[in-house]
Amino acid sequence: MKNIYSNLYSKPDVLKLKHDTPRFQIMLSLASTLDLDNKKILDIGCYDGTFLKLFKNKTTKLYGIDGNPQSVNRAIKNKIAATQYFFDDKTPFPFAKNSFDLVVIGEIIEHIYDTDYFLEEIHRVLKSGGHLLLSTPNIASLGRRIFLLLGINPIIEISPNYEDSCGHIRYFTRNSLQQLFDHHKFSQVNFSSDIVNLSTTGKLFSRILAKLFPSIGQSIIGLYKKI
Repeated sequence: MKNIYSNLYSKPDVLKLKHDTPRFQIMLSLASTLDLDNKKILDIGCYDGTFLKLFKNKTTKLYGIDGNPQSVNRAIKNKIAATQYFFDDKTPFPFAKNSFDLVVIGEIIEHIYDTDYFLEEIHRVLKSGGHLLLSTPNIASLGRRIFLLLGINPIIEISPNYEDSCGHIRYFTRNSLQQLFDHHKFSQVNFSSDIVNLSTTGKLFSRILAKLFPSIGQSIIGLYKKI
């Protein structure tokens, strides 16, 4: 698995994330409903800190962990308290119990083998009443439903050894994800999506349809509270 991410990070511009992507904007809008003044936020898989930099509150304390040293170094330059860490399904997060008010996992859970241990660790490092902000690809998006109906691979990886593999091993619908979160004592506060793709190239899409019908949107984006 480490080799997959090593190869991914070696590709040109992989770390040049755009701060104005629909997914980032929706995630930020959900986070903005929380009082984060003088609070601590952890971004798991923080890359270069692009998402964390969107938090305007100067009193908010920003932390990140990532498995790649290149991204960690960039995050540190962006004034994020970043630490190199690779989740191997057995090593605890390098933080004490009840450390954070908000944990962010953007496009991460689909890479995790032991999702139970992963969520147990997030539950451990979150403070009582703390929140989890998540985004993950939606296996039930409109485009994937149409592909499957036509007998076409609905954009899922079938081998980690393919050149374009990015290590996805889990795929979720809104309901299957909520069942997992219910089991690990996270209640849903808000649910949304970013876009509904209307073309195979991804250049034609609708944000309005995603707002009206988030269950068929490209991404599952949710805010959850530790119970």
